[in-house]
Amino acid sequence: MKRRMTPIFQDSFQKRYWRRIVLLSLLAIAVITGIWWWLQNRTDRPNEQQYPVLGAQISQEDGYQDYQILKKESLKFVYLKATEGASYKDDNFDSNYSRAEGSGMSVGVYHFFSFDSSPEDQAQQFIKSVGQDTGHLPIMVYLSYYNDYAQKPPAKAKTQRAIARFVTLVNQYYHQDCIIGGAPALLKRYVPTKGTYPLWQTTQQRPTVGTKNGQQNTWWPRRLRISIGGFHRYAARMAKT
Repeated sequence: MKRRMTPIFQDSFQKRYWRRIVLLSLLAIAVITGIWWWLQNRTDRPNEQQYPVLGAQISQEDGYQDYQILKKESLKFVYLKATEGASYKDDNFDSNYSRAEGSGMSVGVYHFFSFDSSPEDQAQQFIKSVGQDTGHLPIMVYLSYYNDYAQKPPAKAKTQRAIARFVTLVNQYYHQDCIIGGAPALLKRYVPTKGTYPLWQTTQQRPTVGTKNGQQNTWWPRRLRISIGGFHRYAARMAKT
């Protein structure tokens, strides 16, 4: 019985064929593994050289937060919502403040400014609710439209006077710097025309409003909303100008 002879060129072709199959399989496995690792470890954190300081703006809407874990995730500061308008206090403020202070992070507090309440009543509510728990960062007055104000914005001059009055009352009581926060459009419209106010801009783009009234700020943050571990954080670059 004669043994069937396999042509040399056919044997070489089969070896090359299976070698390609193995290489393509290994490549596919490597790609799938790389994608899986990226999905497991991805983060929206911006460039660390451009935004070296990572922080968070937190209110009761964010639920319970473990500040020791946030610190381990490289957060350096938190801004906690304290009050809103003339009668509201954030339900989680006292707990948030105590635990944030205990974490060793820098802590700031902010008041959500109301277009419907007098600055005197709002300042009284803030002082009564916060006490001496104002943190180490400048106190923030946060501006944002609510209800129908986005369609019918509040009067410009009246609102500017109200914000200036609120800042004056809070500054006189605490002898602590204040900053005004909000979207660039609101800051441009409502930051008082008299005086110098450091600004906190809620924008994902490079700030275009860093100072007010021709003088440079001594403190301002740039922030970018990102997400780590399912919770929204803010990257900020602290700058002295």
